[in-house]
Amino acid sequence: MAHLTKMRTFSQNKLWRDKAVGLMEQTGSKIHWERLDDAQYEKQLRLKMLEEAQEVFAAQSHNELIGELADVLEVMNALCAAGGISWNEVVSAQETKRRERGGFDDRMFVIKAEHPEGGFGEMYCLKDPEKYPEIDK
Repeated sequence: MAHLTKMRTFSQNKLWRDKAVGLMEQTGSKIHWERLDDAQYEKQLRLKMLEEAQEVFAAQSHNELIGELADVLEVMNALCAAGGISWNEVVSAQETKRRERGGFDDRMFVIKAEHPEGGFGEMYCLKDPEKYPEIDK
């Protein structure tokens, strides 16, 4: 008589790396998946970028940080391929932004910003009030 292993089911609802399904099935797991269309795929890649960025934030060691940054790079490569964007285009845009706005070398942490009414800064902050809440005086 064959021994039946009791299974527990967990919701995933996220994009997995290509080989991960097979690797998990080799350990006895049963993975239920579907192939995404282009629009669904790009949306899931963007969600994966958020997940990976959170994992970069939570990394506890140097090696863990390297691994999480590698995951971010993998998602960036996939997003570029899905959007028909070359890596050179991304690097060029990064270089342009660095030239125009600088990098993060000076470690400037902004506490608050006061913008004139009707100006660019005010409009920019008002577009995303959860990210940039107005401070009462």
